[in-house]
Parts: sequence; structure tokens; C-alpha cells
Amino acid sequence: MNTQLLPLTRQGIIPLLIMVQAIVLLPLWFHLPFWISASTITLLLIRFVIYKKELKLPSWLILLLALCALGGVFIYFRTISGREAGVGLISLMYTFKLLEAKNYRDGALILFISFFILVTAFLYDESILMGVYLLISIMAILMGLIALNSINGVAGIRHLGKISGVALLQALPIMLILFFLFPRLSGPLWAMPSQREKGMGIDNEMIPGSMAGLYGFDEIAFRVDFDGNTPPASQMYWRGVVLSEFNGIAWLIGAESPIRSDAYPAGEPAYSYRVQLEPHNRRWVFGLEDLIEPPKEQVYLFNNYTWRRAQRVTQRLLYQAQSYQLDYSSTELSQWQRQLNTQLPDSGNDQTKDWAISEYEKVGDSEEFVSFVLSYIRQQNFHYTLLPELLEQNVIDGFWLGSREGYCEHYASAFVFIMRAAGIPARVVTGYQGGEYNPYGDYYIIRQKDAHAWTEVWLEGEGWRRVDPTAAIHPSRVDDSLLNQTSSRDDWFADFDSLTTTDSEVARNVWQQISLRWDALQSFWNESLMGYDQDMQFSWLSDLGVKKNQWRYLGYALLATIMLAGAGFGLWILSQAKGRDKVERAYRRFQQVLAKQGVEVKLNEGPKDLLTRIRKEHPEQYAKAVPVIKRYISIRYQKEKSSAASQQSFIKAAKAYH
Repeated sequence: MNTQLLPLTRQGIIPLLIMVQAIVLLPLWFHLPFWISASTITLLLIRFVIYKKELKLPSWLILLLALCALGGVFIYFRTISGREAGVGLISLMYTFKLLEAKNYRDGALILFISFFILVTAFLYDESILMGVYLLISIMAILMGLIALNSINGVAGIRHLGKISGVALLQALPIMLILFFLFPRLSGPLWAMPSQREKGMGIDNEMIPGSMAGLYGFDEIAFRVDFDGNTPPASQMYWRGVVLSEFNGIAWLIGAESPIRSDAYPAGEPAYSYRVQLEPHNRRWVFGLEDLIEPPKEQVYLFNNYTWRRAQRVTQRLLYQAQSYQLDYSSTELSQWQRQLNTQLPDSGNDQTKDWAISEYEKVGDSEEFVSFVLSYIRQQNFHYTLLPELLEQNVIDGFWLGSREGYCEHYASAFVFIMRAAGIPARVVTGYQGGEYNPYGDYYIIRQKDAHAWTEVWLEGEGWRRVDPTAAIHPSRVDDSLLNQTSSRDDWFADFDSLTTTDSEVARNVWQQISLRWDALQSFWNESLMGYDQDMQFSWLSDLGVKKNQWRYLGYALLATIMLAGAGFGLWILSQAKGRDKVERAYRRFQQVLAKQGVEVKLNEGPKDLLTRIRKEHPEQYAKAVPVIKRYISIRYQKEKSSAASQQSFIKAAKAYH
């Protein structure tokens, strides 16, 4: 086709290109800096005004604006590479290309680039809704390509939609085969570095109020799918960070080091599970106690039995994990670990320190002292609340001997301080506790509001024992605002009678059921589709008998796919041309008869020109040839497919010609 016959000035082509660019850029406008989003929108509006007013921008002005945009990206991000800078720059250049587009080649280039820019939306959002939106966007781009290559342009938009939809459905089987068989990367395709990642969750320090600040957030921290046995929700302690240093106010991560694989402690397997960890922009990886073997490459086990990644978790992380029942009975606490987990500031909180020493002298045994302190919390007037009295100095004294009001971090902090004051090694552990069961996906949802702090105490002959001082609070002294928390610590406060069901609660329950169903669908999407990585591919192929080192079989499968697809497409073309072949054969026989009657047949001559020449050079043949040639023109060149009756009528007339 001569592309000079398909200029961009055809009615509706430029608005269609503007619409395609707006659809492609729409998801990015919510993530890019405001000035970049506003610039691309302004450029699209300017292009529409130029189209309507039939104006023309000088090339030097477009070049100057593009250079200013490039400079703006570099000044804002201090680079032109990386996720934000790269996507922002290519989005701006994408709209500038339409501003200077003049011919068919420019329009085709814009539409082909649209496919590339479209998938960058997955760098920010991998949800099902985004997948559906991108599928609709592909339809729009295909419509643009069809209109660009059509003489009629955008005329018959419904017809364009039908053609693009059929083309997409025809490509779907090949897309699915390539998705499952094409060699996968070891990591997620969308894992690109970002300079402006934000995260929510457990931090590397614990100060009064840090955990309570997460209570009101329903954002999902991670999902857990157990293989086989499942522990009770009250025993689901998801270990994240161990804090061993205390500066008088905050607890911090102390000295730690990775453990070599040959030095992993012994343990009996307890629970096997899979985790979908949402990005939190930190390096720790959560797991159900006790942690031994890291779940993935570039995840390390540290000597405080926590998992840590080499890089921050800025993309959804899927991993298989195993919990163990560790036996510390034959393990000795090293001198430096004992010193690390018993040290306290030289000054501050002296009243609590004296209280701990005095009470320990009365008890005289570490295990009995732990039980004594827990009983003390249960029997005394300690309250569990999100709004405790604000303490600025000697926070342990103010809490333990004063207000006796606090959230989990207050109790964990005071308990470890008291243990250390008595000479018992202890440390704070932060992570999440509990989980909301989703019956529609058979997995647990752990949310940010499930953030929790507990403690570990070293007991000779037993090792590290988890002690949760918050669980010792009597239910009657729990703030009413915490009683309806749906997932984390319901079992602690089970003595409370449930509230009377009201209409609002019925509506809330209905909405919760809808949310759980939707989350189950989202979980399947994350794990089975977006999380389809190299390990999952090899696991699937191994079920078919393909071993992990047999990469060549993937190549064979892809080659077979291409060949079968080509063969299928060829057969389809032949089936479509079958009826036309009968017409062509009849027309060729008609031409042969004309040649025998002295009419020269030229291969480069169309039927209309042939009829004109017969009229001039062989008028005696014209009357008989007219009906045959006109029927052929009607069948061969009409817009819609000819009927079988008209084809048969032509074939009969061609055979009858003599």
C-alpha cells in the first residue's frame, strides 16, 4: 500500500491518536510527579487545538520545548535513568512525538511505542483492575492501527472495534503458550530501581507509640497460605526484627551477623507455608517462628534468628518457607550475646531497676521471676490502650510505676528492661501477630494493624523462650476501642461478650465478605500470574517430565508453537480464499477463451481496463464479454463478501462464454 495515500490529516486520525495517548498515559498520571503529568496533558490539549485550528508549530519551538523537558527531568530526579526518571522522560517524549507528527510513518511509530509505554504501568500497579485496563488499552491501540491503515480512517468505529477484538482473541492462545513456556527470569520482570519508594510497616527501632501508629491501617502486610497443618491464630507470631540495644527511650537493632548455612541450628519441621510479602521498602523478611533456612536467594539468616534481604523489598516478594521447633537445650549463650542482651544505660529508670532487683532477690529463679512479672501485670491495674499518658523522661519508670497505660511496645519495653535489670538476658521482637482467615482462598491476611511487639527471655537449659507480656493483661482493662479488632489478638480478650448485631454490622459483614472474595481473586492473580517466575515454571514443567536443566525443551516448545500457529493461520487463509479460487479459475478460463478469439490478455491489466480495450479493439466481442467481466468486478472488488449464489452465477456465465 502506498502510505502517501494515508495522510494523518484524514478526518479523525489525529483525535484518535490523542485519545490513544491519553488512555496509555492515564495510569501513569497518578504516579508521576505532578508537573510531568500536567505537561503531558497540556501537550495533548495543544495538539488537539492545532488540529482543530489547522495551525502549525515551528520545528525549532518543539525541539526547544523537548530540551526543556529533558532538563526538567534531570534537575528534578538528578538522573534520567531509573524507574521514575525513565518513565517520566519517555512519557514526555511520547507526547512531543505526536506534537511533531506529520505523516503515516509518525503515526505508526506512535502507536507501536504505545505498546511499550503501556506496560510501564505495571511498574506501579500489578492489580487485576490494572490488567483489565491494559487489555482495554491494547484494544484502543489496535483500533488506532486499523484506522491508520484504512482508507476510510475512523469511519465505522464499531467495525474497528470488532476487528481489533477478533485480532486480540486470535492472538490469545499464542500469548498463553508463550506466557507458560517462554523462559522466565529469576526475579520479577517489573523490579526496577526506584529513588522514591515509600513503605509502611515495622521499622528498625521501637519507641513508645510506634506500634500504636499502625493500628488504624488496614493495608495488607502479607498473605500466608499454609501447606497442611495450620497453627492457631493466637500462636501466629510473625518474626521480623530483633531489638537488643536500649538508649533509655528507643530500642534499636544491636550487633548481629549472618549465620553460615553449615551452622544452622537443628530443629524439627513444624509448618510449611507460602508468603506474598507486600513491598515495605525495608530489608527484613517475615516468617513464623522459628526461622532457620532462608526462603530465597539473597535472603540471609542472622544470629538473632531473623531473615534479612540484601536489597530492600520494593516489589512484591513471593517465597516458600518452613517453620521449625528449635531445641536450644544444648546451646550455650556466648559471652558477647549475654552482654548484649543484659546491657542497660548507666542512668535513668532507676526506680524500676531497683524494683526488679529487689523482687528477683525474693524469687531467686529466672523462670519463676518471669511468671511473677506476668502475674504482676495481670493482677495490678495495668491498662491496654492506644492513648496512654505521654512520658518524656524515664519512660519505663513512668509506665511501670506510674501510669500503667500503654500499647504492646510499652509492655515489651518494660518487661525486657526488668528482665535485664535482674540479670536475665532478654530482647524485644517486633513483627506481626495473628491473621484474618480468608475462607474463599484458604489463606491468612496479615495487616499493618496486626503489628506487634513481644519479648524473648533466655532460660538456662531451655534457651530463648517467647514471652508476650501484653497477653497477661486482664480483659477488663482493655480499651473499648481495641475490642473489635478482627484479626490480631481476639483470643486474648475472648472473655468479652460479643456486641449486639445491628443493621450497620450486617452491612459491615456483607462488605467484609465481598472484600474477602475480591482479595482471594487478587491473591490468585499475584501468585499464579504476576508471580509466575522461574521456580514456578520449572515446577510446572517438572510435572510434565521436563527437568530443570533441560532449557532446550522450552526452545523446542516455542518453535513448535510458532510452526503450529503459522500452519493454523495458513490453513485459515486458504479456507477464506477457497471460494475466491473458484472464481479466479473461472475468470482465467474466460481469459483463455478471449485469447483464442484474438483478444490479447495482459497480466498487468485489470478487468475494467480489459473491458475498455475490448470495446475499442474488438467491438464484436464486447456485448458478450460485458456481463461476464462486470460480474467478476462486482464479486472481486465489492466491500462486503459476495454471496455463494453470485459466485455460482459468475462461474456459470464464464463457462458458457464461447
